[in-house]
Amino acid sequence: MRKTVSVTLYISLLLAAVVLPSLSSAQAVPNKRVVLGQARASYYSLRTAGLLAFQCSVTPDWETLLKSERQHDPAAADAAIKTLSQLRFDVYLAADDSLKLTHNDLPGQSKDMMAALQQIYGGMEQMASGFFDTWKLFMLNPPFPNVDSEYVLETVGPQYQLVYKDGTADVATTMAHDFGITNLKVTTAEFDSAIKPAFTKSSKGFILSGYDASYQSQKAEETTQLKVRIDYQEVEELQILQKLDLSGSYGGSPFAIQLTFSNCQVTKK
Repeated sequence: MRKTVSVTLYISLLLAAVVLPSLSSAQAVPNKRVVLGQARASYYSLRTAGLLAFQCSVTPDWETLLKSERQHDPAAADAAIKTLSQLRFDVYLAADDSLKLTHNDLPGQSKDMMAALQQIYGGMEQMASGFFDTWKLFMLNPPFPNVDSEYVLETVGPQYQLVYKDGTADVATTMAHDFGITNLKVTTAEFDSAIKPAFTKSSKGFILSGYDASYQSQKAEETTQLKVRIDYQEVEELQILQKLDLSGSYGGSPFAIQLTFSNCQVTKK
């Protein structure tokens, strides 16, 4: 009897080892259009809320950016901040989702300072472009394909796995059953990226409050690690950027900067 019980128990454990993995494997969602429609409705969308375009003044916190320089040469940091504080940046997001960052010029600077300013202009444009590419994905429209487009939606344990193409990019999105996205991977011939977003739940849906991200192109010197935290302000009943806290590394070089958005104006549909 004991031998029979032991054999039965062994067989049961063996079957469990075989069956359990199959139970936790991906299973197609039969009503995927309904589920994806619910997911889309779970996110705050500025376009749906009526935004056509917006523009804001952008003020970098130069003290944060030059923190390491101040430790080595406080006088040089003071001189740099005095000059940099004269810079004025403005960002404009158009109705076609394009972004434009403009700045004033500082005439009468030395050759070395002019070269440094050109690097700052380029760095600000690159940073703004990179941030808004990610931010627009989550905040302008729902971060999902149209319900009638081509995609694969499956359940994998307690989460959904959504796979689709966006142009030439392969996109894989993982989200909980409340539709909160936990990971989003984008793969193209030029780069791979992985984004782990964080959200604030509101009565109007999920609002992006930050993200951790990594970007890897074919050039090792362009490898980027990012940690972003976002605060908003309400402008004409729309959630518009108020403050960004960005830190990470680019090509192995660390950086940290804070940006404040002010004097924001919106154009509504």
